[in-house]
Amino acid sequence: MKRLVFVVGGGLSVGLSYLAVLFGLGSDPTLDSTTVASIALPALVAGLVMTAYIALEIRKERHVEGEFSELNAQLVRKEIQIDRLSSVDELTGLNARHYFDENLALEFKRAERFGRPLALLLIDLDDAPEPGGAASKLSRNYLLSEIAAILRSMLRAHDIACRYGAETLAVLLPETNATQACAVAGRMRSLLATHEFFGRRFGAALGLSVSQGVAVAPVSAVDAPEALLAAAEAALRDAKVAGFDQVRLHESAVEDRAPLQERPTG
Repeated sequence: MKRLVFVVGGGLSVGLSYLAVLFGLGSDPTLDSTTVASIALPALVAGLVMTAYIALEIRKERHVEGEFSELNAQLVRKEIQIDRLSSVDELTGLNARHYFDENLALEFKRAERFGRPLALLLIDLDDAPEPGGAASKLSRNYLLSEIAAILRSMLRAHDIACRYGAETLAVLLPETNATQACAVAGRMRSLLATHEFFGRRFGAALGLSVSQGVAVAPVSAVDAPEALLAAAEAALRDAKVAGFDQVRLHESAVEDRAPLQERPTG
């Protein structure tokens, strides 16, 4: 709009300058060089001014477009960052609970479709056996974050580890049967016993332990994602009742107990 007003104003100025020149020449003008210059000069000046103005406006528009594009790119990056943060638990660095819920259903459907085993492992931090012991004096959040670090170091790329509860971690283990899942739980116990807390290798000396519950699908008694989760929770409760540092396999997975084999890697 401003550009149109400027062009119209410039045109009127040139027209008025022509009229002024013609009026000054009278009824019998002589088209000498002075007269031609008097007519052409206003048009030339007006043209140069309008050209410079339009070029300046175009430059401003491009600058604004560039700033807008940069702001839009920053917004996209922020949205990606916010989305990532919303799906990651801040304390453990593992996936958040809603991510687990989404993938539980997806992995269960995949296991049913291809007839492949899917194991669910729940890991819960035990209470310190000695109220005045070293483990009881350490922050529970710190201990949980270290357990999560151990978990990240031992899992495959397509295993899905999440923070399931306040002090409970959940791991979806595709292509893993009951025997293999129990072996993963056993490895967690071994690594926890030798883990370096505060730079010192004294996991076992702390008396720190976890209880673990294992369930497997698809089997006849576990025919839905909710049933797999309920079976793993029941196994975890059994491990808690049995005492500290226990692994319990849900009874529905007994039929899946196969000779121990190497889990598919990748």
